[in-house]
Amino acid sequence: MSGAGRIDAVRDVGPRRWAVAVAGALLGLVLATTHWIGFLVGGALVALPQRTVPRGIVTGTGFGVLVWGAFLATLALDGTAAGYVGMGQVFYLSVAIPVVAAFLGSLVRGLG
Repeated sequence: MSGAGRIDAVRDVGPRRWAVAVAGALLGLVLATTHWIGFLVGGALVALPQRTVPRGIVTGTGFGVLVWGAFLATLALDGTAAGYVGMGQVFYLSVAIPVVAAFLGSLVRGLG
């Protein structure tokens, strides 16, 4: 079975598709904790098993929001979230980077 055939087989089965997407999100989240390329990889990994390109793009962008939310949760646990939100441009940039990078990674769905 070719690579495209395997991806199509994953896309056709709902539980398998979601299992692969969740595994991709977890791998992307782990990679994103060590390097920014994890945003791109995670966005691509959650987008590839989706049935359509728009659904893949939405899922990939959602991954970026998830990563940013996890970052915000760690700051909230440390008690520094209020100071972070009040940082102005740094705050906006740190919101945009994971979301835009995951969106760009999810565009790989259009290739497969």
